[in-house]
Amino acid sequence: MTPLFAVPDSPEGIPPPARPPRRTQRTPKEAPDLLAVTADRLRRALGRSFLRYGVPGDPEVAVHAAMNVVEPVLDARDTEILRLRRLTGGNPPRR
Repeated sequence: MTPLFAVPDSPEGIPPPARPPRRTQRTPKEAPDLLAVTADRLRRALGRSFLRYGVPGDPEVAVHAAMNVVEPVLDARDTEILRLRRLTGGNPPRR
C-alpha cells in the first residue's frame, strides 16, 4: 500500500515555507473564540501546508485522511465548549 504522505529522511529535505507566518497584534483583553476553528478552515490550512512543504502524493487524499482523524476531535471539542458555556452562564470572566 502506498503511503498517503511521508516524512523526509533528513531535515535538509524539508523545504522552507514560502514566506514567514504573519503574527497578528492582539490586545491582552481580547479572548480568542475557540469555536472559530472550523473543520473547513482546518481542511484548507492542511491543504496549503501540504502544498507548501511539498508533501508527496495527492494532497486531497492526504487532507481527507487527516480530517478523518481531526474532525471527530473538533466535534468533541465544540460539544465540550458549549457544555461548559451552559454551565457557566455563557459570560466570560471580567477582570
